[in-house]
Amino acid sequence: MKLFTFFCLTSVLAGSIATATETIFVAPTGDDTNTGDQDSPLRTISAAAERAMPGDTVLVLEGVYRERVTPARGGSEGKRIVYRAEPGKRVVIKGSDIWQPQWRSDGKGIFSAVPSDKMFDDRSPEYVDGHNPFRIQLASTPWEREGKREVERGYQGDPKITFTCGQVFVNGERYREVPLHEELTTKCWFFDESDGRIFVGFGDLAPDDQQVEIATRRRIFAPQQRGLGYITVEGFIMEHCGNQYPTNFWQINANAQKGALGIEAGHHWLIRRNVIRLAKTFAIDAGYVDKRSGDKFPVNDNVIEENYVVDNGSAGILSNRSERMIIRDNVITNNNTLRFFELKRWEQAGIKCHHIKDGHIFRNYIADNQLTYGVWLDNQFPDSRVSHNVIVNNDRAGVFLEMSDYGFNRALIDNNVIVGNHENSVYIHDASGATFAHNLFANTVPRGNRSQAVHIRQVSARTKTYHHSFFNNLFIGNRHWVDVNHPSHRSGPQRFENNVFDGNPDERRFVINHDSDKPAPWDDAQFVKMVSDELGEKSPGVNQLTSPLGAKMNAQLWQAFWNSHGLENSNESRFHPNSHVEYDAENQTLKVVVSYNPQETSSTKVAGLDTDLLGARINGRGDAVAGPFQNLKEGSNEFRVWSGLPVLKPGELPSVDFNQP
Repeated sequence: MKLFTFFCLTSVLAGSIATATETIFVAPTGDDTNTGDQDSPLRTISAAAERAMPGDTVLVLEGVYRERVTPARGGSEGKRIVYRAEPGKRVVIKGSDIWQPQWRSDGKGIFSAVPSDKMFDDRSPEYVDGHNPFRIQLASTPWEREGKREVERGYQGDPKITFTCGQVFVNGERYREVPLHEELTTKCWFFDESDGRIFVGFGDLAPDDQQVEIATRRRIFAPQQRGLGYITVEGFIMEHCGNQYPTNFWQINANAQKGALGIEAGHHWLIRRNVIRLAKTFAIDAGYVDKRSGDKFPVNDNVIEENYVVDNGSAGILSNRSERMIIRDNVITNNNTLRFFELKRWEQAGIKCHHIKDGHIFRNYIADNQLTYGVWLDNQFPDSRVSHNVIVNNDRAGVFLEMSDYGFNRALIDNNVIVGNHENSVYIHDASGATFAHNLFANTVPRGNRSQAVHIRQVSARTKTYHHSFFNNLFIGNRHWVDVNHPSHRSGPQRFENNVFDGNPDERRFVINHDSDKPAPWDDAQFVKMVSDELGEKSPGVNQLTSPLGAKMNAQLWQAFWNSHGLENSNESRFHPNSHVEYDAENQTLKVVVSYNPQETSSTKVAGLDTDLLGARINGRGDAVAGPFQNLKEGSNEFRVWSGLPVLKPGELPSVDFNQP
């Protein structure tokens, strides 16, 4: 009766999300030959998925389920198929199995064994290259190394270095894969493809006394049939799969975007209150996943909300060709733990979306993702918005835009806290048409010559880089404020107005770079002389303009440069030294100290903005406060910038009741 009562309660709370006609119960003590009612539950979620019809709810009771769940069908409008974990309980779906082999001692704390092929039961026909993750080589080499895969693509590397899609866990701890037998040491493992043997460095541990799990499935929850809709997945912990890195996924089906949890080109999915972690590569795919001729499924109206997407090997959330997708209120932290980096390792970020149309990335906490970006929009992003997010301490830029050719105002990035990211707060190449308004760009951490709050340049001949607008933003604690390409060749007009910069206007913290085409149209000396000539009598001389970054300017020269190209930029921007920002990651609080009265400012009106990061109204009279805090006052301010799901430490799980509706 108690179980029946809480189910009715959650159904009522779900409202229009699900109108259940039948509840199918699943429990670790069940049997797949049972009826599936409360007194006779099934044993596997997969068996329930075969039975579930539109309007049904699959209610999965507390326990660990080691299976690949493959929904057989979708729901319909008003009759969703709901997969729900028992509220307030831990319901774990694992892509791994416990492995208890006859270990062979190989000395120095190293033991080895060969797993039976029967363990690898995820034999979906979608895997064109095999079902055993250990026998599938990763499509790109992790750990900032160059190996066989890079050599195959014409890069320099060691052809002996290969990694697999497999994973090994000992007592819940993910051990590190090494590509060469001689690199084996404690808490590492190596796969010998010649005989299928897995070597594990146990150190002083007796292997028979440990719980050893190996990834036996390549995915955890995803249909095989494409285009299913109206499916809800709610409240689960998913971990340990052995999926592929999606190198050139748009060309190579074996490298398709296939996350631990995936919608397989579906529509109207709701992915809510789950933990997706410890995938070999990435957690969630939310769009088209590979190249198949003739497929024209509408990938639209999917919602990903209030999930933990943490501790995965490459990306958090990847999508391709999604329309009206909403990604909101998620905690996306500590991804790209395998440190994929450069040279065909471009499919990772906290969130990376290819061709997102009318999408909204809203109110997420995106932090501490390793060697990658917070949010990356790639290959078109028309009419999409990135707003009210906390994007902090990522190991590359907070926001990255790539590949588009639009006029002004085709995407809106507003009211975000973008603090403490490496290289840039915002990085843009080969992309156009975004408006950045009321953001805080602060404390960018230098790496090499990248230390700009905003860096815009052209790196190829694919498209153009222009038509970006920066209005009413607050720049604090950055070595350089803006570094933008010369408005010629594949570049063009840019707009900067009513921004507030933490410095003296005489400081040379604006840069015009020569990356306006590929290859660059000028060498360094030619470029700086040309810019000096454009400035005419206002130029302080070639030597003073020379910089490894390009032509470095103060505010007066910056304004004069744009005037020489028929644009008025930064005439209404303001410069106030002695401001600073401190971010407390433990409590998600932000201290902002400003040396001016923010309420006595002008602003550029931006359509579509109503509230700031904390919900205060943004007025449209032209006197809004720069940055994401309309209540910012002169002196010291402290803001709690995140009040959503509690932020986890690496390897940590949320409290047991996180999945309560």
